[in-house]
Amino acid sequence: MDERGGNRPAVPTPRRVLVTRLRRIGDAILVLPVIEALHERFPSCSIDFLAEEAPAQAAANHPAIDRVLVLDRTLGSLLPASPRLLWGLRRRGYDWVIDLYGNPRSALLAAWTGAPVRVGPARRARRRLYTHVVQPVSEPISAIAHHLRSLEAVGMTPALRPPRITLTEREREQGRARLESALPAGAPRVGIHAGNRWPAKRWPEERFTALVRALPRIGARALVLAGPGEEALARRIAAGGGAGLDAPVIGGLPLRDYWSVIAALDVLVTVDGSPIHAGPALQVPTVGILGPTEPEIWFPYQASDGHQLLSREIWCRPCHRHECARMDCLDWISVGDALQAVARALAHAGGARAIA
Repeated sequence: MDERGGNRPAVPTPRRVLVTRLRRIGDAILVLPVIEALHERFPSCSIDFLAEEAPAQAAANHPAIDRVLVLDRTLGSLLPASPRLLWGLRRRGYDWVIDLYGNPRSALLAAWTGAPVRVGPARRARRRLYTHVVQPVSEPISAIAHHLRSLEAVGMTPALRPPRITLTEREREQGRARLESALPAGAPRVGIHAGNRWPAKRWPEERFTALVRALPRIGARALVLAGPGEEALARRIAAGGGAGLDAPVIGGLPLRDYWSVIAALDVLVTVDGSPIHAGPALQVPTVGILGPTEPEIWFPYQASDGHQLLSREIWCRPCHRHECARMDCLDWISVGDALQAVARALAHAGGARAIA
């Protein structure tokens, strides 16, 4: 049924589909199950993925994707994309476009393709640029389930599945070599990613430092990871508050090289941000430390796969603030909580003994 309550004609089987999620690396990872569900249902269908340069890397080398298209966000014109990309989208002759972002630019791009089936969220006037709209839900659901609802709009009933980033064997070998150079094989290696651009999502720095010091108690060793602009924070945590580094630091890497290091770890510990999705998508047991973020939406990962959620119920969640004077939601998570979570993740991976 459409949004006015009438019956829609059956949607024809697609030969070419475009999936768009223009921005944010973590969200691009979270839409990969949509692409896998499409490929599973229509194995002969050609599927393209469109995103800005960084999020597009989540789709690189994915076996279900034929082409990854990159949107240049630095355009100075009023066009939603470069003329070359626009004409390429038009010539491709898509049967379906699944817009998983739903901002004005992505809606215009979906309409520009001329695809007879265009799916997108029911937001403001731009909903009229879609042939099938996805209505909002009243109760929080996981981000993966939210994206899969776009396929329900065209008559599919996709099963929930975790995202999977596909690294080449060469990328995996390079990640193992880079990790080996920083921290030779031996006791389990736990990656620590502490950075986030928003202060309200950062677990206190001194607790990460204490966690690095405590990991040997469970037979593990720390490696501190740094994204762009996070190198100074990573070095302070690695130094443990003293002179000289107590743990190695890896930073300044291109995104997929960074993911290749994560893939070689025994466990990843991270605050909210794209690494909290990259770890599970690389099948690495991940300890996710969440403060103001809704865990039922943004940590849709299972303890049965080794993933551990650290989050406290608090009256003010979700606040969606970038800064907060109190930070109780993160202050209530102790170093002991994190150490136990790492031990559980390592035990799942067969790494270290669990804490009694």
